[in-house]
Amino acid sequence: MKAFKVSFVLLFTFLLTSCNIEPYEGDDKIISVAPGVLQVEFDSKRVAFETTTATVLSDVININGLRAANGEVLTLTVFANTTGTYQLGVAVDQVKVSAVTYINSSVGEVWISASDFITSHGEVTITEIDEVNKTISGSFFFTGYSTTGENKEFTKGVFNQISYGTDVLPNSGDNTFSAKVDGVIFEEDGVQGALLSLSGTSTIMISATKNNLQSITITVDANITAGEYSFATLEPPMGQYSLSLTEAVVSEDGGKLVITEHDVANKKISGTFYFTASPLISEGASYEITEGSFEVTYI
Repeated sequence: MKAFKVSFVLLFTFLLTSCNIEPYEGDDKIISVAPGVLQVEFDSKRVAFETTTATVLSDVININGLRAANGEVLTLTVFANTTGTYQLGVAVDQVKVSAVTYINSSVGEVWISASDFITSHGEVTITEIDEVNKTISGSFFFTGYSTTGENKEFTKGVFNQISYGTDVLPNSGDNTFSAKVDGVIFEEDGVQGALLSLSGTSTIMISATKNNLQSITITVDANITAGEYSFATLEPPMGQYSLSLTEAVVSEDGGKLVITEHDVANKKISGTFYFTASPLISEGASYEITEGSFEVTYI
């Protein structure tokens, strides 16, 4: 199966202001949003992401939104570096797919604007790239598809003056991560940590990602202390290896996680790990995640 190159990053910088509000044409009225805002409508509601960042590189634009308390992530990836309108879900050169992905970890949902990598399932319009102030603006809409083949409409998407960087997927702070997958070094592009509170349960998620949506994620209880732990499949500590947008395997019971330090006051956690990752329900290949280590400051 070909790996489609779609960047997936969660970066964590945000400043919401209330001036210079920019309008855009919705389906039936003008929608206005403040600088720094990324929002979209679906399921008869409007969702704004309080944490937003972006990168503009030589051949790809990434725009990211996070609602940490709700476990929601929205990622827009466009293979371009200038203003214009771009189709979503269509493979270019067999490896590049502009796409939007919405994840709601609280209910286990993943929606992506791609199905057969031939048919367009939406558009992203980049209206402005301000190279002086390093901000990017535009709008989008798409039909999202789940791993079970269901679909959901996302409309009236807009991002206004989102601050962007020009470095390749920088880590959040001085975060470090290393691991091997079946003996091969996992060369991550970015490492992030986030404290998530969902349905009365608080966890810390540590995620290392690559630009084709591969990732290794470690999830632990928010109150975890220094010591040795065994991985589980359905409760923290858990490990996950994502091969692509729609392929992921999770830690089997066993393996080992060693927390060497958890500084709750400064939100810093470090440790080592190894685990075997297998499909949760269906048959499929298993992967050995070994020689893992991390030192992460989470938000």
